[in-house]
Amino acid sequence: MKRVLRIPRFMKEGKTKTLELFVDSPTTNDKGFPQEAKFLIVIDDGNNRVAFQLNQSEAALLYHRLNYVLNETSKEYIELEEKNRKTYEGKKTKPSRPQESEDDVFLDEEE
Repeated sequence: MKRVLRIPRFMKEGKTKTLELFVDSPTTNDKGFPQEAKFLIVIDDGNNRVAFQLNQSEAALLYHRLNYVLNETSKEYIELEEKNRKTYEGKKTKPSRPQESEDDVFLDEEE
């Protein structure tokens, strides 16, 4: 199996948790038939190591669901960012005290 992904997460206690993805390439079995690739997701918290194996169709389903969720959450994030930007700009552009117009300035100079 080849490791294709490793994501470390550093905890406050100084321990490291890791998420790893391994892949076993498609092969030919003893009878000459092709075997799908195998995917192994491993979570290691420093004390325990847990693995979950997926076949090719399960990995494809995970990929599509993750892709969909990432797209949806990205849209939500962009909407929130735009909403917050408009709110911030609205607060920023409100004058703290009434501004004098140019006519008021000229009237003061004539008096």
